[in-house]
This record gives sequence, C-alpha cells and structure tokens, in this order.
Amino acid sequence: MLNLALPLNLQLRLLVSHLFVMLIGVVTITISSIVFNTNFHDGWIAIIVSSLSAIVVTWLTGRMILTPLQRMERVVQEFTEGNLNARIPSIAVPEINRLAVSFNTMANSLQGVEERRQELISDLAHELRSPITVIHGYLEMIAVGMTTFTPDIQAQIQAETERLMRLVNNLLELARVEAGYLPLQLESVALPSVLKGVVMTFTAVSLQANCQLQVQIPRDLPSVYVDCDRLKQILINLLSNAIKYTHNGTVTIHAGTNRDSVWVAVADTGIGMTPDDLPKVFERFWRADPSRDANTGGSGIGLAITKRLVELHGGKIEVESTPGMGSVFRFTLPIS
Repeated sequence: MLNLALPLNLQLRLLVSHLFVMLIGVVTITISSIVFNTNFHDGWIAIIVSSLSAIVVTWLTGRMILTPLQRMERVVQEFTEGNLNARIPSIAVPEINRLAVSFNTMANSLQGVEERRQELISDLAHELRSPITVIHGYLEMIAVGMTTFTPDIQAQIQAETERLMRLVNNLLELARVEAGYLPLQLESVALPSVLKGVVMTFTAVSLQANCQLQVQIPRDLPSVYVDCDRLKQILINLLSNAIKYTHNGTVTIHAGTNRDSVWVAVADTGIGMTPDDLPKVFERFWRADPSRDANTGGSGIGLAITKRLVELHGGKIEVESTPGMGSVFRFTLPIS
C-alpha cells in the first residue's frame, strides 16, 4: 500500500503556518475591538477574518509551493525540447528540492548517455571509413584502368575486408555485453588447462614476434566458476594485445588466490603506457597510438569487451604500466 502520510517536518511547518494565520485573525479582531471600542460578535467579523486567512494561506502556498513547481515545469519543458543543459536551481522547500535534485541527477545521466552516443557514432564512422576508403580506392583505380587486379591488391583488399568484419563483429559483441543480452554458461572450470590451451594457440604468433610466452601458476590453484568460452575470449584478448606490443620480449601469465576469488595476470615487457593513458585503456575505440594500430588491425574495442566480460562474471580488471618497461593486466574470477 502507498504511504500517503506527510513527513513529520512538513506537518509541523503546515501547523505553524496555520497557527500563524490564526494569530493574524486574532490580532485583527483585537486591534479592531480597540480601535472601535466595541466587542465584535457579529458574523461579518468572522467573514473578514476568514477572508484574510484564505488570502494569507493562498499567498503562502503560491510563494512556497506553486512558484517552485512552475519553475520546475519550465525547466522540464526546456529539457524535453533538447536543451540538455537545463537544470532546476535549488529550492527552499526541502521536499520539492529533493525532487529537483532527482531530476538534475537524471538529467546528468541522460546528458552523459547522449554524449557517449554521439562519441560512439563519431568513432564508429571513423573506424568504418578507413577500410572502406581503401577498398573503394583500389576498386576505383581498377575500374578506370589505372591499375590491374594484382595479387598484392587482392591481399590488401582481403585484409581490409577482414578488418571490417572484425570491427562489425566486435561492435555486435560489445553491444550485447553492455545491454546484458549475453548469457553466461557458468560451470566449474580447471583454470590451468584453459591457460595452457590458450597459450598453445599463440605459439606461432609469438614466434613470429620473437616473443617468449610463459605460464607461472601454482599447482593447487582452485577451479573457477565461469563461462569457459568467455574466459578463453578474455585471455585471447589480453594475450593478443600483449604480444602485439612486445617484440623481442616476454609475456608471462601469473595466477593466484584471494579469499574468495582467483586472480590472473598477463604481464609483458613491451612498450608500456603513460600514466595519462591508463584511465582510458578500457574505453571504446581508444588507442594509445592509432597509427600503430592502423597497421596491426586493432579496433580499440577488444579491451572494452574484456572489461565487460570480467564484470559479468562478478570480477574486476585493472592495469599497471610503465613506459618502456611493459604492462600488467590483472583480473579476478569467482572460485567454484
């Protein structure tokens, strides 16, 4: 059932206001008796006092309640018309002010969502434009006879097409994760076997980058309660990112236990990141060096997906890095 009772402090203020109105009436009658040197027992005195009371109450109500509500209505109207910067100023009545604060909080949230949406559209247009421009350029050159369809051009077009497909697939994956439409098939998983299996898939890539892969985990590592496929996706994203920027170095996987969770760390001896870059690492489309990722095919979405997947498992991920010395990505998983 709804609680329609007024707050105690509001009841007290209303009581005081009514007592004040009654006091005005009594003072009016007293002053009138003194001025006219008579006792007013006639009904018209009650009418005068009642009228004065009604006027005072109406004025106080309009001053304290109706005026702030009208101000709120104007601000809400501005907000609905597209002025996302419109905010309700502070109001003297605490109950109405709490409503204003709630509206301002909602407005800040909606404004943030709109800003992120615009940023996403801008970043998405930029990311899609790059491979499409390359493909369109080659096809136009072939169409006008400026070049022929050589194996090199075919390889370039194929690479850009694959890059475009990866970008679209990552975007769809990120959208599902952020919207909560990605169900997890949770089960008890032996972490050492998963780690070693993922490392084996990167053997050829690490050899090509002259990067040494290592796994250093304790033997008594407990099982984790995770979606095995999503866990592999997390590890693949972190390992591929580490190897990509660690040429002639080492990438090591560490693991250990806390009280109720298992932590996994992917450490590399690569180029590292500056302190200014660290807060942006898990943002969509963010890259420390866009020109470098243009060659490697990075889209700036992998770490954003990784962060969401870790959080879906009830864990958290963090990063430490030093320029020229490498980075460490550490995340937690629930113990089975």
